[in-house]
Amino acid sequence: MEYLSEWIFNIIIFLILAMVVDMLLPDSSMKKYTKLATGLILIAIILTPILKLMSTDFEKVLASFTMNIETSDQATENLLKNKKKEIQASQHAYILEQMAVHMKTMVEKELIEKYSLEISNIQILATPNNDGAINEIDNVVVYLSPSEKAIKVIQPVNINFQEKDEIVDTTDYETIKSMLSSRWEIPLSLIDVVPKEEAANEE
Repeated sequence: MEYLSEWIFNIIIFLILAMVVDMLLPDSSMKKYTKLATGLILIAIILTPILKLMSTDFEKVLASFTMNIETSDQATENLLKNKKKEIQASQHAYILEQMAVHMKTMVEKELIEKYSLEISNIQILATPNNDGAINEIDNVVVYLSPSEKAIKVIQPVNINFQEKDEIVDTTDYETIKSMLSSRWEIPLSLIDVVPKEEAANEE
């Protein structure tokens, strides 16, 4: 309200001064230019509040626009980081999967021929570098199962109705671990072998 009364007061003062100047000036060509200048100044005084209001609104809009841009940039950056992590995770999983397939292929024939076993699954744990590459393997879990490709030796059948013969697993898993360690060139301590019975139960 104070600003409005000041604005009206300025207009009234200017009009009074313009009338005094108009009366003091003689009738000449200069009087036309004086009236023109006075009219332009009066228009400027009248439009001052509107221009000030527009200027204030523009600053608010500009500040809001800048804030929106910064928020949008931050959201885009976060989205790109998340996408990068997802891509790296999928690449890491794919690399481990390919390594498992290659490692299985390396020892598959020897396991079947010597131990009548085959690898049903390999779980590889490895921590990737910043670039996604794998330099060191943390742990390898090998799940074994009886091989259907192995030539089975026919054993004589002994029927005993009184006692149940317990099936004893005589497989030398330490030897298998040593063989895997040698073929894969991985320290023995990083390899865990899950016996065929446990692997079958987990499946």
